[in-house]
Amino acid sequence: MSTGYDINKIFEVVLAFNSEKHYDKLLNTILAKMMEITSSDAGTLYTVEDDKLHFRIIKNTSLGVSRSLEDVINLPAIRLDSANIQNISAYTAIHNKIAIIDDVYNSDQFNFEGPKNYDTMTGYRTQSMLTLPLANSLKDGKEEVIGVIQLINAVDNGRIVPYRNIYNPPIIPALAKIAANTLSNSMHLKEMTELFNSFVAAIMQAIDERSVYNNRHTYNVAKYCGSFARYLAENFPPGHPFHFDENRIEQLGMAALLHDIGKIVTPIEIMDKKHRLGNRLENIYSRFEIRRWQLEADLAKGFLSQQEHAKNLLELENAAASIEELNQAPFIDEQKLAVINKISKLEYISKDGKPSPLLLPEEIEALSIRMGTLTSKERTIMQDHVNTTGRMLDGISSWKNFRDVPQWAKDHHELLDGSGYPNGKKGSELSIETCLLTIVDIFEALSARDRPYKQPMPLEQSQEVLRNMASKGKLHPELVELFIKSQAWL
Repeated sequence: MSTGYDINKIFEVVLAFNSEKHYDKLLNTILAKMMEITSSDAGTLYTVEDDKLHFRIIKNTSLGVSRSLEDVINLPAIRLDSANIQNISAYTAIHNKIAIIDDVYNSDQFNFEGPKNYDTMTGYRTQSMLTLPLANSLKDGKEEVIGVIQLINAVDNGRIVPYRNIYNPPIIPALAKIAANTLSNSMHLKEMTELFNSFVAAIMQAIDERSVYNNRHTYNVAKYCGSFARYLAENFPPGHPFHFDENRIEQLGMAALLHDIGKIVTPIEIMDKKHRLGNRLENIYSRFEIRRWQLEADLAKGFLSQQEHAKNLLELENAAASIEELNQAPFIDEQKLAVINKISKLEYISKDGKPSPLLLPEEIEALSIRMGTLTSKERTIMQDHVNTTGRMLDGISSWKNFRDVPQWAKDHHELLDGSGYPNGKKGSELSIETCLLTIVDIFEALSARDRPYKQPMPLEQSQEVLRNMASKGKLHPELVELFIKSQAWL
């Protein structure tokens, strides 16, 4: 085997290391390229965590084996202590030294019981071996071993040869050093991303848990968005507007987690308003009770006859029963509005001695809500969570890999025909991601089982609402059909 390397090949390997930003894929790329440049038949990549070597990538060309983080690797981690110093990979990690073995079956330098047992089980023949530390340079001039690459069976013209044949010049250790620095940067980015994601998830969980009726909404929206985006990734090729690569999926997931962050300032009495009158009902009942006592007093004083007393009391009791029914009615029609109008004329004597209405103007307004439980003022406050979301997300100085997230989150209540809020955007002003997030948000709200103001809508009916909104130009029709086809909620 030649010990020289094509400079273009070296550049290709370095470029491959630096081009891959995804941590899991970078691990695979590092091992694959190190195997390629050393003509290795097999290899294993470990990472150091909690003073242990953890198996991350295993490849064996002859056996057709390729297992990674995405697979289940049921191999125990190797402790980095004196008890395992005879393990060649542990030795490399502990001492930050390269180890080269010409033939594991003719070497007493390390304990090769593991490779030999593997050979017995698989029929493979482990012979030459090279283990390289992945050591990251620290600011104080020291090095930190963050992983180990174990390369097995260097092949030259079909024959297994010792790695020392290719060890001069020392290009391989230099490439391992580059790989380690790249991996360290990727690990740092991964840790920062996970920390950010965890922080966002914790904030959103806190917001959801403010409301006993809404504590799965954000989780469900993020879950459905992720499932739908992966469905689109599988069914549309790269370059298609509906194709979602991993970065796009990650950004969409972040937007889904953050889309309701503005609700952190929404009053809980509005978020949890189960019926039209909310917490006003107790005050209304107090006035009705005062009116009952006043009727009793008027009867006792002779201001009312028994017949008049009975009539007024019955009218009062009927009004109270109607208020209870109207407060929880799913819909207020013209007939119910007439009942409300009649009740609004009932009076009692207030503490200042003057006749006053039993129902205040704001209570009449609340009872008269055609559908839902929020008054126009309360609905405005509720809708303002989108503006708060915008202000909060715009206040974050740099999003880098999540640069589109704030806009997608801010626009999730906008509709294609301009009838949404807060800015009445329409058509091309809204991204595909926003359209997708809007569809999922509406679907979750329709089908949710924890909303205080309504029963969950059956699946078929929820889908019909989406289709109806699409037919009216409010939702993206093709995305609606794809969402229904994807069954992302499963």
